[in-house]
Amino acid sequence: MTSSDSSLPISTAQHELLSPPPSPFSNPEQPIIATGHLGMIIENESLLEGVAPSSDPTIGAPTIKPENSRPRRRITYVSRHFAKDGQEKAPRRRPRASGSQTRKSKQSKEETMDGRSVEASLSSPPVTPLKPQPRIYYGYNIDDFSSDSSLTDVPDDFDDLADPFLPPPTPELRPTIDSKAKGKRIRSPTKSPYFPHPHKHRPTFLSTLPFPPLAHKRFGLMQERLAHDPFRLLIATIFLNKTPGERAMPIFYQLMSRYPTPAELAAAEVSDITDIIYVLGFQNQRARKCVEMAKVWLERPPECGKRYRKLNYPSKGDGRDVKDSDVIDDHDNRVAWEISHLPGLGPYSHDSWRMFCRDKLRGVSSSWNGEDAEDPNSFEPEWKRVLPLDKELRAYLSWVWMKEGWIWNKETGQRTKASDELMARANGGGIIVEEKDCEHLIVKSVDPEAVSMLQGERTVEHTAGDFLPSTQIIVEPEKPNLETPDDSGNVQNT
Repeated sequence: MTSSDSSLPISTAQHELLSPPPSPFSNPEQPIIATGHLGMIIENESLLEGVAPSSDPTIGAPTIKPENSRPRRRITYVSRHFAKDGQEKAPRRRPRASGSQTRKSKQSKEETMDGRSVEASLSSPPVTPLKPQPRIYYGYNIDDFSSDSSLTDVPDDFDDLADPFLPPPTPELRPTIDSKAKGKRIRSPTKSPYFPHPHKHRPTFLSTLPFPPLAHKRFGLMQERLAHDPFRLLIATIFLNKTPGERAMPIFYQLMSRYPTPAELAAAEVSDITDIIYVLGFQNQRARKCVEMAKVWLERPPECGKRYRKLNYPSKGDGRDVKDSDVIDDHDNRVAWEISHLPGLGPYSHDSWRMFCRDKLRGVSSSWNGEDAEDPNSFEPEWKRVLPLDKELRAYLSWVWMKEGWIWNKETGQRTKASDELMARANGGGIIVEEKDCEHLIVKSVDPEAVSMLQGERTVEHTAGDFLPSTQIIVEPEKPNLETPDDSGNVQNT
C-alpha cells in the first residue's frame, strides 16, 4: 500500500480487528459507586442530589464536615530573612548543627537570596520565643511587685558584682611563681600505679632489743668488745652508720683482718678497700674516710688536753665559739672533743667514744665505768653525761642505770627511782622496748629461750656485737713512735 492510501477511511471490519475485544468482567448494567474528593465512599447518596455529574469525581463533590468542628486557622509563616520595613530581624539562637545540617542550611539560604526558591525559607517553622526569666534580686522576684513608679524597676543591665550591698568577692588564690623558676615546668605530684595500697602504719615502738640479767657484766654491744681499741671502735661506727650489724660486722672483721694496724690501713689503696666493702653501700665514701682517718690518726692521734671543734655537738649551737684551727686544753670551758679533728666521725661515733674510751684517754679511770678512779665516790663516768640517739646505746644506758636502781629518761637524762617490782622484773632479763611517745624505755621480762625464738622470727632485734667472732681478733695497735734528736744527734724517744 502506498502513502496515498493512508487517507482512505477504515472500514468497520478493519476497526474491529484493530480495537481490543471487550472485557468479560465489564457489565454496563452495574451501578456506579459515588466517592468524595478524597476517594472515600459516600454512604448517604442524598447528598449528591442537585450536583451536576462530572468526569472527575473530585470536582463538585461535597466535603463532609464532622459535627462540632471548628474552621481551620490559616497559619502564616513569617520569614526571618525578609523582614518588613521598620522591623528588625529577630535573633535566633539555635544549637550547633552538624556538618550535613550546616551544608543544607547554607544551600537553602543561598537559594532564597538568589530568588530561585523563596519557599525554602518559608518551609522552616517559626522560632519559639524563650520564656522570660524572672529577675530575682536579694531573694525576691521584682516582677511580682506592682508599682506606679519607675524608680523601683531594676534595670536590665544590673550587675551583681557592682551592687554595693553585696559582700566583696573572694579573690582567687593563685600559686606564686618564682622568677627563677619561670619557664620551668612545674610537675604536679602523681600517684604511682605500682604501689596501689597505702603505706602501712609504722608501729608505735622504735626498737625492741634483748637485755641480759642485771648481774651480767656485758650487755652485748660492739663497743664493749672494742673499748680497748679506740681506733677500730671508730672504724666500726663508720660501718654501722645506716647499716644493720648483721651486714656491717662481718665486713668490718674482714677489713681488720687484712689491715690490722692504722699504718697498714693508711697505706692501703682506696680501690682495694672499696672491693671489700662494696656490699654495704656508700663504699667509695666509706673507703676514703677509713684511709684519711688512719692517716690523720698517725699524724695527730687523740691526746689528753687537746680538744678540737665539733659544730652542733652534743647540742645545737655548741662549737660556734671555737675556730677550726683552735686547739683547746682542759682548762677551757668551751665545748670541744679530743677526736673531732678526725675526718668522717659523726654524733654516733662521738657518743660511742665518749661512753667507752674518753675516761681512759684522759687518765681519770682505767675503764669506762670508773675503775681505779682516784675518788670513786665523787667521780662521775663520762657515759652518765651522754644522751645518744642510737637505739642500741639508749638500751645500754637504760640497762646500766637500772643496775644502779634508776629509771633513765632518754630525752633529758633525768633519773627516777625504780620500784621493787621493776627491779625484780629486770633482774631476770628480758627485752627493752622503745616507744615513740614514751620518755622511758619499757622493760619486759621474757625467758631467754623465748628471746631466742623471737629473734629468729625477727620480732626482737639483734645487737651489732652478736655478729662479731667470739675469739679475740683485735690486738692493741702500735703506738706511734715520736722520736726527736737531741743536741748530740742521738735519737730520743718521747
